[in-house]
Amino acid sequence: MTQPTPSDIMNSIEAAFKKHSPERTVTRNWQERAAYQNEELRPGVLTLVYTGESPLGDVYNTRMNFMAIGRIYCGQQSKGIDVENAELTFLKDWRLFCSSSAAGNISIQKVITSQQQEVPDGWFICECVAGPYDFGGEVDWLPEGPSEVPTEIHVSLPPNIGEAHKDDYLVISDLVGENNE
Repeated sequence: MTQPTPSDIMNSIEAAFKKHSPERTVTRNWQERAAYQNEELRPGVLTLVYTGESPLGDVYNTRMNFMAIGRIYCGQQSKGIDVENAELTFLKDWRLFCSSSAAGNISIQKVITSQQQEVPDGWFICECVAGPYDFGGEVDWLPEGPSEVPTEIHVSLPPNIGEAHKDDYLVISDLVGENNE
């Protein structure tokens, strides 16, 4: 079975949010504000940007980091509070999605907003974590398996240790001497 890549997961988040909020635009392609007409931003545009993974070194328990950047246009006559309310409504939509079964396991770590500084435009940035994911499922630990499966399994007790049992163990130098003879 092929394991998902971070790009596959980001694509599935994009597709799921499109179904969750069809009135909004969602993309993985970041563009500057000048790339959009005001009316394109009015319903809200959400851009998903992959930012990395953690914990590195554990492919079987990897969390994927990404940003969700929401942009919205509120109209020339809007005031700061109008923009803030539009941001909070859009942000609530994203939060509801993240906590739904459609999203899988996405948690929002941090939220930053425009703080009413760019009226009539508004925006928010969510630092998100998704996962854990198994990115190592295809690692083959046994490239050549045993030719036959054992019919019995033998077990033992933990060894007795301590001064009373020192004669039960070999000294490494004794083993080296045996191999050289």
